[in-house]
Amino acid sequence: MNRRIFPITMPKWGIEMQQGTVTGWHVAVGASTQKGDHLLDVETEKIVNSVEAPVGGTLRMILADSGATENVGALIGVIADASVPEAELQDFVRRFTPADASFEPAARQSSASSHEAPAAYSAAEAADGDTRVSPIARRIAERLGVDITRIKGTGRGGRISKDDVEAYAAAHSGAAHSDAAATLPAAPPVRHKLSSMRAAIGKRLLESSQGIPHYRVAVDVECGAVLARAQSSGTSDGKVSFNDLVVRATALALRQHPALNSHLVGDEILTFSTADICIAVATENGLLAPIVRSADSKTPAQIGSEIKALAERARAGSLTREEISDGTFTISNLGMFGIDRFDAIINPPQVGILAVAAVAARVVVKHGAPAVEKMATLTLSADHRVIDGAVAARFLDSLRSLLQSPESL
Repeated sequence: MNRRIFPITMPKWGIEMQQGTVTGWHVAVGASTQKGDHLLDVETEKIVNSVEAPVGGTLRMILADSGATENVGALIGVIADASVPEAELQDFVRRFTPADASFEPAARQSSASSHEAPAAYSAAEAADGDTRVSPIARRIAERLGVDITRIKGTGRGGRISKDDVEAYAAAHSGAAHSDAAATLPAAPPVRHKLSSMRAAIGKRLLESSQGIPHYRVAVDVECGAVLARAQSSGTSDGKVSFNDLVVRATALALRQHPALNSHLVGDEILTFSTADICIAVATENGLLAPIVRSADSKTPAQIGSEIKALAERARAGSLTREEISDGTFTISNLGMFGIDRFDAIINPPQVGILAVAAVAARVVVKHGAPAVEKMATLTLSADHRVIDGAVAARFLDSLRSLLQSPESL
């Protein structure tokens, strides 16, 4: 009898993705599925994506419970005909071997669509190959110091889940430590594991700060004129903000100084003809940078409308890959928090990032006499492998001129 068994593997979305975290399954073990059904959600470093069923059949095994973080290509579930014996499924999992994780999900699944052609990654994390223990359950047991052989699994076929481990640990910890309870702190620290997004952000920024020769140049900009330009808007062209005008001015300055509008990939510099500007947006899960495409060819009102929509989707966790991939330059604005000045870390493979601080009244010297002006400090972080100091200085000088004479924006 030709019984077909299909692997569900951790997909790869984009060349930088190394791991994904399962945030929830939408199909229970034993339920039937159709090709294209929403099987589960996976959180990557930036967004949550849905994984669809590659084929129709019955979801027979879940090998990565909600909360499990797995490498790209790891076996996280199995779809098979309902008639396939459990022993045959266990044998399929044991014999599962890695494949090239550089392929996109569709290519990998098509190359591993049957029992005869398994693909992607070995799911046998347990040293003894016991697939009755979920990977996250084993890691939690190790962290809590629990002997996993003493735990009775409540899952299909006696499979041990993280809930089984946590329940066992809770049931056996109270009596052992009751005598010492009075000496323990009343409020122990709350522990939270880094999300995939925060872990990936940390890894990426560490690599950037250690691997890119950053240097910073700053300029103080008189903002009275550009603020007046923002306040006078709001008729047929739509209301614009100071930030919208900064994005527009930056895009025009990048057009004048295209070296800043580049990527460094290996030993090649890729210079782009349009300014696709990433706008840093703070969310509960971390910093995201959705992209305003071709900002140099859009009006400030168009830019403002787009930024608002992107920021709302960023905070709702509904950005698409296309909305956060392949930007050419980044702007980080902390002015709304009253920050006087700050440095930002370059988002590779980009070669520059602009930090925008708060607009505030300062005493300056004008025409040899003290005067009060609304000022803001703009700081450019640049990659010295690509951008020389003179190039960075000329870029900031152009940006300052555009903001101080905003009629051209």
